[in-house]
Amino acid sequence: MKNHFIILLAGLYCSNLAATETSANILVTATRINTGDLKARGHTTVITAEDIEKSTARTLPELLGREAGVLSRSLFGNNGTSAAVDIRGFGAASGQNTLILLNGRRLNDVDFSSVDFSVIPLQSIERIEIMRNSGAVLYGDGAVGGTINIITRHSEKSGTTGFFKAGAGNLNTQQVDAHVSHNKGPLAMFLGAHGVWSDGYRDHNDLDQRSVNSDIRYTRNNGELSLKLSGYEQDLELPGERKVNPGTGINELKTDRRGTNTPRDYGDQDGYLINPGYTHYWEDGTEAVFDFSYRHKNQQAFFDDYLFGGFFASYLDTDLDTWSFTPRFSKPHRLLGRQTTTTAGIDYYNSDYHSDRSLNPATDSVPIHKLDAEQESTAVYADTVIAASEDITVNLGARLQWVKLEARDRFDPTAPGADPVFDGQAPRLSDSQRIHMLETGIEKQLNPTTAAYIKFTRSARVTTVDEMFESRFFFDPDTFAFTGTRIFSPLDPQTANGLDIGTRYQTGRLSLDANAYYMRLKDEIHFNPVTFENINLDPTKRYGVELSGSVDLTDRLRLQGNYTYMRSRFREGIFSGKNVPLVPENTASLAGTWQQSANTDFTVAVNYVDNKYFDNDQSNSFGKKIPSYTTVDARASHVIAGYRLGLDVNNIFEEKAIDYGVSSISTAGVYNAYPLPERTILFTVSREFGGKD
Repeated sequence: MKNHFIILLAGLYCSNLAATETSANILVTATRINTGDLKARGHTTVITAEDIEKSTARTLPELLGREAGVLSRSLFGNNGTSAAVDIRGFGAASGQNTLILLNGRRLNDVDFSSVDFSVIPLQSIERIEIMRNSGAVLYGDGAVGGTINIITRHSEKSGTTGFFKAGAGNLNTQQVDAHVSHNKGPLAMFLGAHGVWSDGYRDHNDLDQRSVNSDIRYTRNNGELSLKLSGYEQDLELPGERKVNPGTGINELKTDRRGTNTPRDYGDQDGYLINPGYTHYWEDGTEAVFDFSYRHKNQQAFFDDYLFGGFFASYLDTDLDTWSFTPRFSKPHRLLGRQTTTTAGIDYYNSDYHSDRSLNPATDSVPIHKLDAEQESTAVYADTVIAASEDITVNLGARLQWVKLEARDRFDPTAPGADPVFDGQAPRLSDSQRIHMLETGIEKQLNPTTAAYIKFTRSARVTTVDEMFESRFFFDPDTFAFTGTRIFSPLDPQTANGLDIGTRYQTGRLSLDANAYYMRLKDEIHFNPVTFENINLDPTKRYGVELSGSVDLTDRLRLQGNYTYMRSRFREGIFSGKNVPLVPENTASLAGTWQQSANTDFTVAVNYVDNKYFDNDQSNSFGKKIPSYTTVDARASHVIAGYRLGLDVNNIFEEKAIDYGVSSISTAGVYNAYPLPERTILFTVSREFGGKD
């Protein structure tokens, strides 16, 4: 287990810390919204570090998937790897319609790859902001369903503090978390490290993952200099699908649920982030923020050919470098005599994408295709919150964004595995698009406990590089022969208009939220399984109801629950009236936390996911669905002699669940599925060191 020493040294250092004195006023600039006042923003949720600590969720996708209107989908269930998060039901394209931010920086990339949530350990998170049908004005394209902003920990307590946590469980799972922070005078520093190693539930699904993150801040004379650094490495074996074919009597879900047919496939990645910034603030609450960022990611994936001796294998080696500069200015002022806060800024992102696509790792030096792309995105935006009266708040915002893409393909017909007859070099592409996004909302405080709101948004997303780079096949009637080539096929930007109407109710012990939404989409970008190409769909729609609430039954017993009714449908074209695959109609969760004593607490959670159509089944005619499932999780925590002992048991009753499956478009009843783990158990021990409140 290479690089374990990074984690272990951090843990050893934590155990020798001593407390010092004084506290600094550290400014948090990882969000463009004042989280103390989310009025007129629609249905929003803030998950705190305390909420995370008490949750039975062991990964970030699990945690998010238990919120109303948010779905999570996993292929393997191995500590959050190969998982997707979907706000309001976009199915296979959820990664491009849910905008994910880390400390206000975009993690969605210019290719079709989803954000890897597994490299963001729960222990490193200070809070999470979930904004449904929101975020497009402040953060840009891709926030069609909504935005999730993950804000990592920084130094909070005065003096020098530390934390160490180690865990072990079945499936040969081991994990280590450690962080150390120092906060004295104008200087605050935070360093965290995380490691997880697991054999996984499936055969050939070993995970070896390590990450580090740091946050350094220096505050002086109404200004703050900050520097965030993070890096990760991940080695992951890919077990592939389980096949079901009733015609041949094959059902690997029953005969060999944990097996693999892809013993040589893998997907490895590593990356790092450098994020310096400066914030200047004035006594009247005005802030000017200057943020820079550089992020590098390398991915290497191999998919072997097990039927034809490796002739159709595929190896990808991809590098992505993203630069950004995102200055913004926030000022409280008066507009028409009313208290107003306006945030305005410029977002500039430049992404350089390079992907070598070869037959196998041994031929990586002679790739079949060398794909290069550069995307440049520039946007200006302004967002205003107006206290129109003592009980009415209004939000108005607009963004104008320009996206330019240059892409080039180099094809080597002599490379091993190249097929000059059915493959070829795509012509060079130069494409420019302009999109605009709008948000407006109004919220009225009906009485001290109840508020109602209405919110309208226009959002958009542009095509990714992978969605443009396609194979096309042609039939020559003179020779009765098929030929093929590669092309870049740019698509129109996808746009969506969304409406939310909701209410909030809050008393000392009871909190309730109810929200209804409706979205109309034009030119939704979608993969057509019949023609094997990406297209702009005929108009689609999404609508539903989201309910969430919590109640303190006693001073020690709390219940929290969520329910979502979600419909995603094609509203015109050949699939008119059909449901979008991979979107369950109903989801629900209920969790109870009992604080038995000051040192002991228990949590039990029940999670339900309705059945859903298989991927590829846009016509809803396959005849089978991915089954619904219910899981029960529990955790117990007890503090003894300063050490916190924890026990997490997920899927107690060993539900044989499936989150993802894909149906055959040519053979009735045939599908591939990705089974999730049955019961998993994790024991943990943790301790905090030093510090002074």
